[in-house]
Amino acid sequence: MIYHSVNHTIDVVASAEEIAEKQNLSHDDVEVVQIAAWFHDLGYTRGCEHHEKNGADMAREFLATKNYPEEKIEQVAGCIMATQMPQNPQNNLEKILCDADLMHLADRDYFKKAALLHQEIETTKLCKITEKEWLQMNQEFLDNHCFFTDYAKKNYESAVKENLKKVRDRLKSWKKSRN
Repeated sequence: MIYHSVNHTIDVVASAEEIAEKQNLSHDDVEVVQIAAWFHDLGYTRGCEHHEKNGADMAREFLATKNYPEEKIEQVAGCIMATQMPQNPQNNLEKILCDADLMHLADRDYFKKAALLHQEIETTKLCKITEKEWLQMNQEFLDNHCFFTDYAKKNYESAVKENLKKVRDRLKSWKKSRN
């Protein structure tokens, strides 16, 4: 996994901590979000399909061996499951992890990260996605994306819109160069 790698996980953990810090969560809630962030894509080690469920199961198994409280284990698992597309978080902790997982959409290095994801999808699904198709997919995804937490909305939506504009510009340039 060249996109869903340890680097992505580290980025998600940092983003989750940033959002959680701004929401003045309790120590216990921050801990749940941090653990969920570390486990959220670990399910990819068991394959791409159902990786959220696999990651949630792996977190449950590991945390149970550490005598972690069952209620918190289920909160961790709920956060991980909320990242499944389309995202559907049911509470604040799940919203934080969902926003953190897609924070790369607002990143200055958006196109570098998108290129890694493009390559990963082609490799894991054994398919070819043309540049035009990829740009169109990115445009649609960015067009339909919205953050869930007030913090992410306030601080990152404008950067997502800027990346959307860049995607549209690249798509227009691509079309012009083919005419």
